[in-house]
Amino acid sequence: MKARPGRVRGQGRRQDLLDDLIQLRASRPEFTDTYLRRMAMTNFGAGHETMTSALTAALALIGTHPPVQHRVAAEIHGTPDTITWEDAQRLTYTVACIQEAQRLHPAIGMSLPRTVPQEGFWLHGHFFPPGTTVGCNPLALHRNPDIFGEDADSFSPDRWLAADENMRRALRQYNLTWGGGARMCPGRRLAEMIIQKLVRALLREFELEVVMPKKEDIRYYFVAILTGVRVRFVPRAEIAHTG
Repeated sequence: MKARPGRVRGQGRRQDLLDDLIQLRASRPEFTDTYLRRMAMTNFGAGHETMTSALTAALALIGTHPPVQHRVAAEIHGTPDTITWEDAQRLTYTVACIQEAQRLHPAIGMSLPRTVPQEGFWLHGHFFPPGTTVGCNPLALHRNPDIFGEDADSFSPDRWLAADENMRRALRQYNLTWGGGARMCPGRRLAEMIIQKLVRALLREFELEVVMPKKEDIRYYFVAILTGVRVRFVPRAEIAHTG
């Protein structure tokens, strides 16, 4: 990997993630070119494709459920052009819709691998020896009826606002949207802020008309993007004028 000339900002040279990785290679020879290429692709993909997946899921599911869309629009009606993070959190139903969309369509579509520690461990009567690679698929976990009820496959934002504390605890405990434990996504809060503010801004100005793809046309690999979704943004001002 060769360093590319950075763009000049004022008198200094701008540094970015790729530049940092190149400098790391210079000081740590064990980080080979192949390793750094993979690191670069992982970081770009983790910040771009996952955001696309989360936003696509939220807009698709809100747009295909008219009562939900109307309720979201009513909640955000009259909000200013720009709002703070704290203000966005007060739009509880809108936030619940985003969380429910991510539950049903988490960005990561494969198991998140972990290595069993030296002492090994038991799970449901089975012993896993040290060094075994284990994982849990977020998509399968989030749709488990033993955890989320018989309607686990249904889009129901109200479950996130449930009065039942056991349900709310389960939603928090078994939510792998952002991973879990010490390796939870470090960009979680930034991503949540961007998605919540984008959804609010779009639903404030537009009504969504969504056409979902056939289930057999959706392919999940590492990133579980809802491919094939078609969304038409109809200005609310236009609807008010014609209606």
